Amino acid sequence: MGYVDRALVEGETVVARAHYHWLNWVWPGLAVAIPVLLQIVSWVWIEAHTRVWLNYLTIGLIIAGLIYFLWEYIRIRSTEIAVTDRRFIRKTGWIGRDTAEIELRNIEEVNLKQTIMGRIFGYGTLTVRGTGAGMVVSPGIDDPKIFQKAIQTAQSHLRALIGQGPRPPAAPPA
Repeated sequence: MGYVDRALVEGETVVARAHYHWLNWVWPGLAVAIPVLLQIVSWVWIEAHTRVWLNYLTIGLIIAGLIYFLWEYIRIRSTEIAVTDRRFIRKTGWIGRDTAEIELRNIEEVNLKQTIMGRIFGYGTLTVRGTGAGMVVSPGIDDPKIFQKAIQTAQSHLRALIGQGPRPPAAPPA
């Protein structure tokens, strides 16, 4: 059970959850794979006396790549982004925790930024701006348009529930 599930108040339900896109794993993966491949290439094509200093270099790069991969793994796995029928929640951090919660009625705008590559691969940055609550930026989200739409739909349902939403047109006079 994650932070979002523990933070729900009575009667509150999760409408949608956002996840990081798989491309967020490319750089951490390359940070490990390239030094490993370099080490393998050095075993095959480089002479033993030259390989000694290269071994130290590649082992150092492999360790640095593993640390970077672990750092990104913890960052990605410890981030929760969700919208409930009452609020937007973003929690980051594993040991230390940083949360941002904005009530749906206080959200002024939900902006989506997608580059050309983001459009092609289906990821983007979602920025939620609230009145008095500041701004919450969530980069690298998978299918951000769907999540943006979930926030806007939840806002519409909440406005209709509390009577602030668009009213149906009045019946024509008879």
